[in-house]
Amino acid sequence: MKFKKAACAVMFFVGVTLFAFSLMEFFRNVTDTFWIMTIVGLVVCVLSLFVAFYRPKERVKLNSKYERKRALVSRPEYDFLQVLRQIEPDKYEVVPQVALVNVIDKRTNAQYRNELFRVCDYCFVDRDTFEPLLLVELNDSSHKRADRKSRDEKVAAICQSAGMPLVTFWMGEDLSYNTVKKIVRKAILK
Repeated sequence: MKFKKAACAVMFFVGVTLFAFSLMEFFRNVTDTFWIMTIVGLVVCVLSLFVAFYRPKERVKLNSKYERKRALVSRPEYDFLQVLRQIEPDKYEVVPQVALVNVIDKRTNAQYRNELFRVCDYCFVDRDTFEPLLLVELNDSSHKRADRKSRDEKVAAICQSAGMPLVTFWMGEDLSYNTVKKIVRKAILK
């Protein structure tokens, strides 16, 4: 970096010198092409200033490698989404992978909202107004771990505090259309 600055300074002074000499009467009398030295001196000055002060836009540096996922939901989650979407499709839209922050506002200590960045599997919304009506979780065996239980309890407490209905289904239980529809309609109509 220091070499670059030094080289630019030298080139700038070379350009200024060429330009200054081209304006002297002595050089004008010696050659008819003094104007070439004037142009070259100006170009060298401008280029050296540009190189010295140009700062390219810095690229964002990433400390990790990222990769696009193959699907937004897993295969079992997709299959369950299809069941949910059959429930009164003219009234409700089912949106997968919705963060609590998208459907719940924090009223106190609003600057600390990190607990609202937990994601629920599905959200029923009114088809016309897109008002969130119900959050749905589809749990597998990983939700029996202590850390996942704690997370699920926090989500349930936040939803209860906000007045947002939440229902939880478990993989391996009866996830037939009639059973799911009955539970979902009951939760939405509360």
